[in-house]
Amino acid sequence: MEEKDSEKGKIPALPDLFTWSEDGVRIRSAKCNSCGTYFFPEYHEQHRPGCSREGVENVLLSKEGELVSYTIMHYMPPPPFKTQEDITPYTIGMVEFPEGIQICGIVVEPGPNKLKTGAKVETTTYTLYKDDDGRDVVTWAFRVLNK
Repeated sequence: MEEKDSEKGKIPALPDLFTWSEDGVRIRSAKCNSCGTYFFPEYHEQHRPGCSREGVENVLLSKEGELVSYTIMHYMPPPPFKTQEDITPYTIGMVEFPEGIQICGIVVEPGPNKLKTGAKVETTTYTLYKDDDGRDVVTWAFRVLNK
């Protein structure tokens, strides 16, 4: 998939976890067509008991989901997590996507004191640091929608 113009100069910190699609940032997943289970990352298959494990396909999750839980972190995550500077305090949110899978990520907006469970969020990116070529190295993140 081609990057949107606004995403040029950014590279993912870890490959194959998210992508830029024409309608925004999307988390990469896979779905088992036998048991209906979604996986994240797409290569981490966790089938339901008794599944025939046939027909797994790579998919992009919806760009929006619901914040079902969150916590405010007051310590830096340990290596191999890497940032340009101390980002504490920061928020980690658990987001449930319409596909039924829940994924954690950094919540970038709004600040932790304004979050509420049940909020609609969209997938975005968060810059961790700049590489030696000056490109933003990013991970997926979530931003609360003002709808």
